Amino acid sequence: MKKTIIAAIICMLFALVPMQPTEMTLNILYGVIGVLFSVGMSLIIAFNSSNIVNPDLKVQLRGNMHKVRNNFLFIFFFCSLYYIGFSLLKDEWKQIDIVKNENMHFYCTWAMSVLSFLVYSVIALISNYIQIQQLYENIEDKIHQEKNCK
Repeated sequence: MKKTIIAAIICMLFALVPMQPTEMTLNILYGVIGVLFSVGMSLIIAFNSSNIVNPDLKVQLRGNMHKVRNNFLFIFFFCSLYYIGFSLLKDEWKQIDIVKNENMHFYCTWAMSVLSFLVYSVIALISNYIQIQQLYENIEDKIHQEKNCK
């Protein structure tokens, strides 16, 4: 969660990049994030620890899965907040002039900040998929160990 908050702050700095991504680009990226979120939450909900007999191990694996679930929720919440904020304020905040004179025009764009955070979120959600895969592999290994110990 700390990484997501830090990323959101860094992405605000990307607003200083003098580019204006299209609204369609942001819509597509947000749609991709929605799909990644849905599939990830499905994998988390499908988690089944009923084959694990060791209660300490069961608690540990559930805790790890809850941590990944919370990361998914937190990232999607921030994405939605960013995206909704952009959708509501895109006309008012399309371009904010910071310095404008004959020699220099320095401005920031809200859309660039949103774009950079959405790209970060795709990467973070993929990272969470890898964590889910590792958790499932750990579960398989632990179940196999428990069956061999009997």
